[in-house]
Amino acid sequence: MLRTVALVGIFVAACGRDRGPPRPRPLPKIDTSLALRGGGAARSSRIANYKIEARLDPVRHQIAASETLTWTNTGQSAVDVLPFHLYLNGFKNEKSLFMRSSRGELRGARASDTGWGYLQVESVHVGGTDLTAKLHPPASAGGDETVVELPLAEPLAPGATIEVAFKFTAQLPEVFARTGYKGEFHMVGQWFPKIGVRVGAPGAERWECQPFHANTEFFADFGTYDVALTVPTTHTVAATGVLTNAVDAGHGLRTLTYHAEDVHDFAWMADPYMEVMSGQAKLAGDGNVEVRVYYRPEQRHFARRHLEAGIGAIQKFSAMFVPYPWPIMSVIDPPVEASAGAGGMEYPTLVTTAGDSVFARPGIRLPEYITVHEVGHNWFQGMLASNEPEEAWLDEGVNDWADFHVMAELYGPRTSGIDWQGWQAEFGAFVRAAAARPGDGPSPIASAAYAFVDPSAYAESTYIETSQALLTLEHTAGSQRFAAAMKAYSKAFAFHHPTGRDLFDTLSAELGQDLTWFFGPVFHEVGALELKLRHAACKAAHPPRGVFGDGSAKKTVTEIEAPDTNMWSCEVVVQNTGRIHVPIDIELRFADGSSKQVRWDDRGTANWERFVVERSSRLVEVWLDPESKTALDNPTTHHFRVDGDGTAALRAGAWYGSLAQTLMQIVGP
Repeated sequence: MLRTVALVGIFVAACGRDRGPPRPRPLPKIDTSLALRGGGAARSSRIANYKIEARLDPVRHQIAASETLTWTNTGQSAVDVLPFHLYLNGFKNEKSLFMRSSRGELRGARASDTGWGYLQVESVHVGGTDLTAKLHPPASAGGDETVVELPLAEPLAPGATIEVAFKFTAQLPEVFARTGYKGEFHMVGQWFPKIGVRVGAPGAERWECQPFHANTEFFADFGTYDVALTVPTTHTVAATGVLTNAVDAGHGLRTLTYHAEDVHDFAWMADPYMEVMSGQAKLAGDGNVEVRVYYRPEQRHFARRHLEAGIGAIQKFSAMFVPYPWPIMSVIDPPVEASAGAGGMEYPTLVTTAGDSVFARPGIRLPEYITVHEVGHNWFQGMLASNEPEEAWLDEGVNDWADFHVMAELYGPRTSGIDWQGWQAEFGAFVRAAAARPGDGPSPIASAAYAFVDPSAYAESTYIETSQALLTLEHTAGSQRFAAAMKAYSKAFAFHHPTGRDLFDTLSAELGQDLTWFFGPVFHEVGALELKLRHAACKAAHPPRGVFGDGSAKKTVTEIEAPDTNMWSCEVVVQNTGRIHVPIDIELRFADGSSKQVRWDDRGTANWERFVVERSSRLVEVWLDPESKTALDNPTTHHFRVDGDGTAALRAGAWYGSLAQTLMQIVGP
């Protein structure tokens, strides 16, 4: 999900349009495709399987539901308690960890002080026994209600399966932080009791079931979902999986049944004014994926852009990693008034996008990027289901790295971010230029999401610094080799729960080197790359002068005997006082227009290096990392003139003048 780009500006809105009362819609067509493309065996272990029946009250913004979870203990130790996430309780009151850690604001949206949300468990049964009274928050909850524990009457042995039946009410909040309602629009995410994940060495497993924090997202086991949604006949619905049945239930209601396989979540959207635009993503030798964009009529122009980006993303990610395994991808373009709270979020086979702004003229590709980023999450963390609370960088930052490549392939390497009115920018470079200085945060990249000092530090490290680190390693190892290594990682761990260690080990093995010198300081320590030009100067070259020999053989060599040779001896000293050390290319440019590249293989063995070069022309410029291979430092500090002139100031003045004129064009009539 795009956390680092603020959705600011004046959005394209209905401008007072009267849509009229909602009208009943025809029954939607049943999806003819299977839940998995190509059918065949399960991709995952299917530990947690859900059957849910839910009914939406669009006036009260409430869902009455029943749920049966079938869960298998695949570990080697018995289980005597089952923990469950009740994420909606993060919106229940100001005592929740989510509200305390977000201070009621997240991603440019503010929580409503009237539209609270909650998840109330009415009953829970195991084997026909009512255990509702035994359900309780963990001892460490401290007033938070986003996790509850269910003690079992008897331990569940390794290999055994248990069924847990819930009845619950989900009250949606006014849309905030990925879920909720706004007017008639309902985005329903993290809305049902969801079991935690057992992690750890065989025989020493433990539950991973973190309370809901502002910086944390989600972690769950794969399974199958059979979900029946009863909604008004006026509403368009999009949901995870494929639609297997649709029947009118009377009284202006209908029931839509969805089936999904090898997913770890289920989300849905209901809205009376949404339309659908669709297209086909063609995968080489592996059939097609239908991409559907759901949008309000006034956002049709942006829907076309999101559809193009969604189709391209499915095709490119499938080629780079593993093929998209499901037959459908649904992209929800929320109404503009709900975009800050509901936009830019990922679920299996369903994502929400954003960016529909008057600033996003064709060629300014923020809307496309958000769609690419969210669709990309169906790989990182949809199939490669890493632990987001503990290792958020492993999906967000790795996904960002992949997004930059996908955008470059779809829209051109120099125009992947902007290609408008003569302005061109690569998206990755654009994001890096807008970001804070690398390494400024007080926490390592590999910190738990909830352990960062604030959302800004979380976003900088988790998204931008991670993608910069991977880009730097890619340039060090070679792009083709690095791409092959990342593909090997995705193949090895798809439909599993990979860790950062799994990624590091895979890259080290595939690239044929111990990468501890890189991963240690970059991901687990605080600090940055601190490149500087310490010294650069030339002096006229000549044979040695001075007194040579002894006694009668003593001879003094002066500038007459050792005149200048019309050559220059140029000395350059570079330093790196930062924590991170990587090989650096250095380009030396001379007055006659020639240049020479030298390489400092800086892997922490020294903090400085001296280069001495003899040339027939004086040194006039030094470029550190001239091709911007090292994304872990501020590139604006990499260019130095040995003999300055005034042209740089003139160029800067012209640039700022052009920028001011362009901004006026963007916001002007």
